[in-house]
Amino acid sequence: MDSTTNEPKSFIQRFNERAEFDRFSVISVGFLLIGIVGGITVGIFAREHIWQIGFIAGVTMLSLSLMLAVAPMKYIIRGMIAALLVDVFIILINLF
Repeated sequence: MDSTTNEPKSFIQRFNERAEFDRFSVISVGFLLIGIVGGITVGIFAREHIWQIGFIAGVTMLSLSLMLAVAPMKYIIRGMIAALLVDVFIILINLF
C-alpha cells in the first residue's frame, strides 16, 4: 500500500518497483532472451525475407540500446516484451 493513500498499488507499479530493484538481473536475462530468441528467429525462420530480418533487427537493437543506455526499467521491460513479441510473430508467420 502507498503511504500517502489507502489505495493498493497496481500490478504494473509493483512490477516496475521490483524491476528497478533487480535492474542488473533483469538486464542480463534480457540480453540472453533477446539474443537467443532473435538469433533463432533470424537463423531458422526469417532467412528468406529481408524485411523480416530488418524488422527483427530494428526492434532487437531498440531493446538492447535501452539496456545499454541504462534507461528507466519501464522502457527496458516494454522494449524486451516488444522484441520477444516480434520474434514470436515472425516465427508464427513462417510456420504457417
